[in-house]
Amino acid sequence: LTFQNGDLEDVRYHDAVRVDDWGRLILYPPAPIGLEEHMNAHVWLLRDVSWEPDFPTTAGTAKDMFKIGQRQDADGVAALTQWAFLDIVRAIDHIPSPTGGHTITSRNLLTKLEEGTDEFGRAYMDVTLQGVLDRLKQPMSLPTLIKLSSAIRNTLETKELLLYFENPQLQSSISKAGWDGRIQSGPTDYLYVVDSNVGWSKSDRNVERDITYKVDLTRPNGPRINLMLGYNNFSASGSAGCEPQWLNRGTNYTELKNACYWDFFRVYIPLGSKIRNISRLDLPEYSVAAEIGRGFQGEDTIRTYSSFGKKVVSGLFPLAAGKQTSINLVYDLPIEILQHDDNSINYQLLIQKQPGIRRRNVSVELSLPAGYRLKRSSTDPVYKDESKVAFTFLSTRDILLTAYIEKSSDESN
Repeated sequence: LTFQNGDLEDVRYHDAVRVDDWGRLILYPPAPIGLEEHMNAHVWLLRDVSWEPDFPTTAGTAKDMFKIGQRQDADGVAALTQWAFLDIVRAIDHIPSPTGGHTITSRNLLTKLEEGTDEFGRAYMDVTLQGVLDRLKQPMSLPTLIKLSSAIRNTLETKELLLYFENPQLQSSISKAGWDGRIQSGPTDYLYVVDSNVGWSKSDRNVERDITYKVDLTRPNGPRINLMLGYNNFSASGSAGCEPQWLNRGTNYTELKNACYWDFFRVYIPLGSKIRNISRLDLPEYSVAAEIGRGFQGEDTIRTYSSFGKKVVSGLFPLAAGKQTSINLVYDLPIEILQHDDNSINYQLLIQKQPGIRRRNVSVELSLPAGYRLKRSSTDPVYKDESKVAFTFLSTRDILLTAYIEKSSDESN
């Protein structure tokens, strides 16, 4: 998008697969280890640029790749998901159908995009995007402008629209608003779960995700965390099986959506956390890593390392259509995470939302030391007694939970 004095002057649409210059592959960065191991990527190309979960890093890499492939500098990078596109179309009510006939609305947008891509290829998205941009340039009523502004703000708050600018002042404003998609730092407890589909399918929308986060505050040497990640693949039965990982799972969106889900997950937790126990995840025989010699059948795929100032736990698992699974991780937080004295405990937990994952069901349970009670919290608990406090969330955006716990002056109360 080219802007001049605040006006949108020009729009050029590029198929991400065709942006890269295959004659200059030597100039591209090497693929991240997980991408290389589980998708056999030898170099890092623009189609996979969002692999890293820290958006300022992603945006900088995207700019560099675009410069290599198109010989053109960019002043900024914006990333939007299908959900952001949906919210914007809902706000402006409708756009023309590229093929004529019924207009496209929020009620049929995703279906139209899938059907149009099946029939016309990626060019269908080009014309649909142009329809949205043309609609945005037209005069709008005040109520529509208000709806559009609200929708754009919502997409920023829910991380479905992310922004990066080379201009330091602009980027500083974006960062202060929390719209830059960076991996956040700070003195609080922290959790960021990142799922990456490495199965050549479109099954993500059919996968329901849950987080159960239990915090044991009774330990004198620091809190112990029991984390469970739950996954349920609601894809229709009768779809293609999970192996081999690189199996062609269909020629249209309906087939590609209802498929096995191969997930390379990463869990980002505070640096200095000590892992006590992790579920074992064996490498399948017909996985990419086993096929290319980066692993062997039955090897545990769980890895721990540091990245972006966090400890990271990663692993790989396939989940067939109609099946569910869970992953359990137990670890001790650094003692300095907890702010406490002889009479009170101040616990804070930031759960960062992954862009593109519409929602996760989150349950947080705090086990309290004897004689302590919850004094106040940033959200009302769904359950509490003398030893436990529980909270539930539907994580459509970042969650910051604060719980202030005091020693009871009269334990009989």
